Amino acid sequence: MAESEALLHTMPPARSADDVYVAIKEALAGNQFGAGQYLREEQLAKSLGVSRTPVREALRRLDAEGWVETRPNYGVRVKAWTLQDAREIFEARLLIEPFLAGRAALKIGAPDLDRLRALADAMVSITRSPSTPESTDAWFAANGEFHAIITAAADNTRLDRSLRSMKETPLIKWTFVTYSDADRERSARQHVDLVLALEQRNAAWAEAITRCHILGAQQAVLGRYADEHRPA
Repeated sequence: MAESEALLHTMPPARSADDVYVAIKEALAGNQFGAGQYLREEQLAKSLGVSRTPVREALRRLDAEGWVETRPNYGVRVKAWTLQDAREIFEARLLIEPFLAGRAALKIGAPDLDRLRALADAMVSITRSPSTPESTDAWFAANGEFHAIITAAADNTRLDRSLRSMKETPLIKWTFVTYSDADRERSARQHVDLVLALEQRNAAWAEAITRCHILGAQQAVLGRYADEHRPA
């Protein structure tokens, strides 16, 4: 069995058009398909137990969101993320995320603040131990939940949805792999400070911390990319 077909069999059966879209998107986010790999409608449909129609619609949606690209006369292939993609995602995050953090400071409730504090403390604890694949996964999960709580609390569904779509890309998880111990420690401190800003209902402070937080991640990613692609 070809490698691409074996990967397809790890995807769960789908029940609706939305299920098909989510299943393929999760497979892409989990790097089950390699960059540049062609996605065949017939194989996907067979793996998911559906007709080709919902698969075709899911691929159209994923193309519009930038996960895949359609090549006339060739088919649909997994998008290979580039340095320009990274720059565009960080630019968009800098426009949206600080604004949502500022709004969240004025709206967020006590239960969410308690959860944010617990997540921030957990990330501080992670930085106190050597980095491992397991600790990276734990950091990624805690960080994702942390920021999702804040952007949801801002109560702007459209911006929240746009931001979540950007953060689901494999490129974002790669950000955490690029972090040095110093990067993780800085990021953990910023999480703690952001909780303080939210607790004090200080929108300007929350916006400033979030902006610095994103700029730090941007520097780590673009810096590593430059090092890995430095001319010999």
